[in-house]
Amino acid sequence: MRIALVLLLTAACLAWVLWGLNPSHIVQALREVRWQWMVPMVLLQITVVHGLRTRRLQVLLDVPVRFGALFSINAVGNLAINVVPFRLGELVRPYLLMEQQKVPLGAAFAAIFVARLLDMTMLLALLTGVGLVVSLPPQGLVVGGVDVVAVGQRTGGVVTVGGLGFIAALVLVGEPVVQLVERLLPAHPVVERGLGFLRAFQRGFAGLARQPLRFAEALLHSVLAWAATVVVVLTCMLAFDGIPHRLDVAATIWATTITGTIVVPTPGFVGAYEAFCLAALLLWDVPKAVGSTFAVVLHAGQLASTILLGSIFLLREGLSLRQIVASSQEVLQKEEIPLP
Repeated sequence: MRIALVLLLTAACLAWVLWGLNPSHIVQALREVRWQWMVPMVLLQITVVHGLRTRRLQVLLDVPVRFGALFSINAVGNLAINVVPFRLGELVRPYLLMEQQKVPLGAAFAAIFVARLLDMTMLLALLTGVGLVVSLPPQGLVVGGVDVVAVGQRTGGVVTVGGLGFIAALVLVGEPVVQLVERLLPAHPVVERGLGFLRAFQRGFAGLARQPLRFAEALLHSVLAWAATVVVVLTCMLAFDGIPHRLDVAATIWATTITGTIVVPTPGFVGAYEAFCLAALLLWDVPKAVGSTFAVVLHAGQLASTILLGSIFLLREGLSLRQIVASSQEVLQKEEIPLP
């Protein structure tokens, strides 16, 4: 049932993107693309954006990990997130951090959790900026009955406030709660593993709370990574005529697209990415053939960057993505961590 629903959502998004388009117009739009701009776009994605995100994770980890090793783990993890269904790829990074770098699972999950929280904060800030700077229609930016900006702001706000509250509660009162659960539950290996993981998770947050400069540096790298991604989008825009080559347009496209992939989580973000990207472009009366072509090219360029970088490190390390995903599920199930 879940698979059928996901496939239906993907098909619906793609149908909206392609509906009413003349194939000859798509061919013409592809012919007019200045493909040389794809080179700096891909280079920016795999060096600057990936490098900043890797450095952020390095700062957030409570255990020292070499930048090169973490760059590789991040590349393989991002590949898994994009190609493995149902977000099971999210488990790959903490598994590789534990397996290759001896980082406790709790510390790895704590760092990744904070990184995700920072990304939601960046999305909320970007959507707020879009709402202030860009002239949106009176009804908002609506796609499939969803006001993307409003939903993104609400989601970002709830996740940010809820995430900060969870971290604060775990740091301030986590140990008493863990001790109470330990006294109430009977001694059992499963209970001991679960409590051990929770304590490790708490230590990861507590270590970050004791060093506010680490959090400040991670926040700075988040701002730079999101700004660099907007530049990546703008670089792709320069390959197309009929699209305003402006930063505010690029920021709106990226904020709308990311919100759409959160609201409609299709496999590899296919369909949702293109639909919401196109919806943002229609604000500037971009012809649908050009907008649809741009959305596909942008997504393909970013996805190709992720697959290329992840595949390079898979081959370099002699790893199998299928085996890593299977092993990560086995190990994490033993640790009593719920799968998504």
